[in-house]
Amino acid sequence: MKPSRWFAVLLVLLCAVATAQTSVEEVRKKWPDFRYLDPGQLRELPEVVRADMEKLGCRVPKFMRWDARHNVIQGQFFKPGQTDWAVLCQVGDKTGILLYPGGAATDLPMLRSQPTDPTRTIHVVSAFVLQKRAVRDHPDEPPPAFDHDGIEDGPIQKASQVIYHRDDEWMEF
Repeated sequence: MKPSRWFAVLLVLLCAVATAQTSVEEVRKKWPDFRYLDPGQLRELPEVVRADMEKLGCRVPKFMRWDARHNVIQGQFFKPGQTDWAVLCQVGDKTGILLYPGGAATDLPMLRSQPTDPTRTIHVVSAFVLQKRAVRDHPDEPPPAFDHDGIEDGPIQKASQVIYHRDDEWMEF
């Protein structure tokens, strides 16, 4: 490769790193309690989940002063009565949702893998809230039945998506 091409590639890489750092710096200006945590710092997780996340090289974005659970959440995401874990995981320049049905490590693919945005959060949406939103958003239609939790995913203070597991698929709405 010619020296000018090496220089161009290096310049692009440096710009990408600077942009990512600026983004985190901007988030920390607004929310100084923002951190990326390693799996070992997440004591609430079952050991098998923590070990799987460590193996994947996962880091979790967290706002340390928030009372509401976010980015490391527990709910009934697959079926009623089963306690599952969902974790917003950043690996490299991508962030997505890792799922652990019944608290077990599986080979499930990362959901909604996207370029890293430090303002992205996930939290639990109960079946009750999903039902109320369906009635509100579509008052002329009978609402679908919700019998377990969903996951709300999106940047802080902006529109988000809810993902819900039904018939062995993840639906977005």
